Amino acid sequence: MTVGGPVMADEVGDIIASLGVRKVEARSRLVLPALWNEAGGQLAYWPVDHSQAMIDYQLAYFSDGGRRAEDASVILLHDNRPAGLWPLMVITEADGSRRICSNGGPVLPPLFSRQLAPKSVKSLTRACVETLVSMWQSFGQHERVCIDCFTATFGLGDWHEQLMLRSARVGVQHQLLADLQRPLAEIRTGFRKSFRPLISQGLKLWDACVISVADEQQWEEFHRLHIAVAGRVTRSDESWHRQLAAVTAGDAFLVVLRDTKSVMVGAALFHVTRDEGLYAVGAYDRSLFDKPLGHVAQFLAVEEMTRRGLRWYRLGSRAYPADQPLPSAKEISISDFKQGFSSHLVPRFKFESTLD
Repeated sequence: MTVGGPVMADEVGDIIASLGVRKVEARSRLVLPALWNEAGGQLAYWPVDHSQAMIDYQLAYFSDGGRRAEDASVILLHDNRPAGLWPLMVITEADGSRRICSNGGPVLPPLFSRQLAPKSVKSLTRACVETLVSMWQSFGQHERVCIDCFTATFGLGDWHEQLMLRSARVGVQHQLLADLQRPLAEIRTGFRKSFRPLISQGLKLWDACVISVADEQQWEEFHRLHIAVAGRVTRSDESWHRQLAAVTAGDAFLVVLRDTKSVMVGAALFHVTRDEGLYAVGAYDRSLFDKPLGHVAQFLAVEEMTRRGLRWYRLGSRAYPADQPLPSAKEISISDFKQGFSSHLVPRFKFESTLD
C-alpha cells in the first residue's frame, strides 16, 4: 500500500521569516520531523492535537473535495534548542481563497518546553500572535479564529492574554475528559452507574480486543463497516491510510468487537501521545444498537490508556442545547453518552478577532 505524504506550504517560509523579524528562530516540521518529536518530549503536557500523526491525518482529511491542505507547522527554537511546537496548516479552497488554521479548524496555541522560563514563554507567544496577525493580513483572511487547548495546568496562559489584549471576542466551549491517573477499578467506578453492568454484559457478549500493531485486513474490515454504517464514503482513502500509519507508529490503537461468528460488529480508533488519548472515530452495526457495543469499546480504550501510562483521555466536545451553532439532537445524544465515561468537564475558549 502506498501512502502519500503531506506537502509543505510555500507560506511556511513567510512564517519562519516573520518570526525571525521578531527574533524567534523556527524550523519546518516537514523538514525536521525528528526535531518536532524532540520538542514534544519536552512539553509539560503533549496533546494529541500537537502530534505529528494527528497533523498528517488532518492534512489528508482536508485535501479532498477540491481543497488543498498544506503543512505550515513550525518548531520554535530558543538558544538554538527546540523549545516549542506550533501546528499550522494552509488550506486553499476550490474557489482559490486561502486561510491559515490548525488541523483544519481554529488556530491552536504554540506549546513550550517545561524548562523554558515564563519570561521567554511570554515573548515567544507574543511573537507567534504577531506573526499570525501578519499572515491573516497577507491572506486577506476574514475568519480569524483561535482556540486554546487542554494542557492539565491551572489558570489561563499567555496565548489567552495576548489574544484578549488584541480585543478578541471570547466564547466558551466544553470538553469532556477522564482522569487516568487513578487505578482502573476506581476509574470504572466513576463511570455512569447504568454503564457499568452494560460493560460487564458486553465483555461476555463480544470477542473484544485492542489492536496496537497495524493489521491491514482488520483495518479494511473497519473501513467497510464505517461505510456501511454511514451509508456512504465520508472521506478519502488517504485519510484512512494516515490513521493506519498512526497505528503502525504507535500513535493510535484500534478496539475491535466481534460476534460469535467472528463478524466485526464494532470498532473504534483512538489517537494517543505520551500524555493524552483522544477518541477519533468509531463504527457500530446499526442492527445491534440495543446491545452494549460502544460501552465496551470505551472501557477497553480506557484500560489500554491506563496501561500505557497516559494522564488524560479527551472524549471530545460536550454539546448543549443553547450552543452556537445549534447542535443537532444526535450531537447532544452522542456527547451525553461520552459524558458517562468522563470525570471532568473543562472549558475550551474560542477567540474571534476582527482587529489587526
